[in-house]
Amino acid sequence: MTDMTVSFLFIVMILLAFFATQIAPGETVPKELLDERDAHVAQLIEELQSYRSEENSLIPRLQSENQILQSRVQELEVTLQAITQELGIPEANDAVEKIAQLRLELSRLHEILANSGGENRIERYNTLVSIQRAQILQDLRDRIVAADPSIEVGISRDQDALQFKGDGLFASGSPVPSRQGREKMRLIAEILRDVIGCISFGERSNIEQSCNEHIAILDALQIEGHADSDGLDVSNMDLSAQRGSAIYREMISASPDLLEFVNFKTQPVLSVAGYGEGRPIADETLPGGKDANRRIDIRFIMFSPADEESIPADVSDLSRIRDLLLSGERL
Repeated sequence: MTDMTVSFLFIVMILLAFFATQIAPGETVPKELLDERDAHVAQLIEELQSYRSEENSLIPRLQSENQILQSRVQELEVTLQAITQELGIPEANDAVEKIAQLRLELSRLHEILANSGGENRIERYNTLVSIQRAQILQDLRDRIVAADPSIEVGISRDQDALQFKGDGLFASGSPVPSRQGREKMRLIAEILRDVIGCISFGERSNIEQSCNEHIAILDALQIEGHADSDGLDVSNMDLSAQRGSAIYREMISASPDLLEFVNFKTQPVLSVAGYGEGRPIADETLPGGKDANRRIDIRFIMFSPADEESIPADVSDLSRIRDLLLSGERL
């Protein structure tokens, strides 16, 4: 008998004792009092039976939920380790302080760029574009997670790519995404389609200063396949390329309009690459490490001007730069 059962029985005994004290010897018990007692006893018995019927399923359910939480903790530990490595800090407890320092440094750079004069204009433009790209990636990540919280998406160390953990996308050694993986990538394709129009050309282009403050232009949107270290290097290189191609096909199937977005040279921005096991982001000796490395990255490669004449002054200046590049005067 469990502690909860004993507690219910103890309450029933207390109620019975209470009703007994309300009855003096020789008195007739009022029917209302008896009805009230019977109702209380019946309610307690019903609650006791309900608890007994759920008791056998409650413990396994709690054990299952505990296993899910433990697995999530392990995944978060892997993510935390990757973050601490990227930030170059020895302890995870120092991450908050490090992030605060980076934010201060970013604010300082913004101030320097805003107040600087006579600086290298190409470097200044590239820096502003990098900052804007990081903001775009953060916005994309927030949209994706809001649309489907189960999608595990991060941002690369260099703030130039979205990274999708392979767990739930591919089984180990498989070039074909799982059903859940296909559904997730189709959703991601639709979100990308709605965002990249402001940083690329084409029929669906909608470049405006309001959504493209620093006139950042996408040169390539590269879908990259990556593999864990299981198997041979050559096999993993081929496997990662197949994974990238599979995701490419899934995304254009969901959003054919992605093929219409082009760069300055009217080349489609969407492309595919495979890197095998050569670019890991997690320690594979830790739980979840191989899943993290078995991933898909979507990298945003931005236009970088070859000279100051190729730096766009504003949105209206884009056609001039496009003519320069297409004429072959600028590489």
